[in-house]
Amino acid sequence: MSYKNFEQGIPSSRLQAWKEQEARELLRREMTSRWQQSERILGILRSTRSVTDSTEGVEAWFNGVRDYTVPHANPEQAPSWTPCSWFGSLFPEIQERFGRAFFEETVVGLNGSPLVRASVINEDFFAAMLGGEKRLGHRMVHLPGEGFLYHDPKVNAFAITSDQKVEILLSNYLIKCAETMGRNVDSKLLVKDHRRPSVLAGIVNRAKTVLEADPRFFEGINGARRHANGVIIQPATISAPEDFIHHAFTRSEGGSVVVGEAYQEFLRYCQMGNLTRVEFTEFKRVAKELVLEKFQLGLRHDIRTPEGRQTHGWKHIRLLPDPSGQAIQAA
Repeated sequence: MSYKNFEQGIPSSRLQAWKEQEARELLRREMTSRWQQSERILGILRSTRSVTDSTEGVEAWFNGVRDYTVPHANPEQAPSWTPCSWFGSLFPEIQERFGRAFFEETVVGLNGSPLVRASVINEDFFAAMLGGEKRLGHRMVHLPGEGFLYHDPKVNAFAITSDQKVEILLSNYLIKCAETMGRNVDSKLLVKDHRRPSVLAGIVNRAKTVLEADPRFFEGINGARRHANGVIIQPATISAPEDFIHHAFTRSEGGSVVVGEAYQEFLRYCQMGNLTRVEFTEFKRVAKELVLEKFQLGLRHDIRTPEGRQTHGWKHIRLLPDPSGQAIQAA
């Protein structure tokens, strides 16, 4: 009996139920595989401290990736893969925007057969690639003054990671690519030349520009959540510099504040309150506007330091001794 005739002998409702059950089982297997792949990659970026799963985060991850169907490299297809096609299958949008991962060349191997070599690496592709695999629901950004932050579905929030861990992640992608290649590819360049510390560090440094996030990434109604020191930090209603200036600056006739000293206090304030730091130039820009608005005092260029040199700052205001304590009380 043919399968078609077999189907005709089954009530349509039961046949439909079987097909739906089969589709659910295929989806479950695919999502389980993707979750395992995701956890392997995120395990490189996480700190050794354990992270408790969030049901909300896992559900959000599932809903975000279930319809993303870009094919993943299959080891059984190894003879047909090249480094460019392997990375292109994982990051098609990145390849479209920044070009192929490598400039490949084909040479004649020792046995006379053609051999593909990933001769020159495309740093732009790999810097953008570190933003994460969409099919795995990954996302990483770089926030000046903070560093690299990746979205962790286990807590449904962004967590900080180090430049060194990002370099290891990049190195691991090259290793996984090399493991997948068949005999038609010379993998030596992937595991040796392109994984030199200077190459990895250069790409990670470039990624800081390619993946740079807006200073207000963790602020406002659409801001992202953060996970720091075991605590989930909700998006701030105002920026960290605004919060600091509100709590730390007060009017004081004859007083003065040096911008550089204020910035150092701001960094301490952020550390105490788990707030998002910004670079000095952004802090200075925001402080200049807010001090003028709040105290009607412009930024001056003739403030004297204890050493007697002139620098930028304000007169007739001063820094409170413990603004972090006041902020906690106000909260």
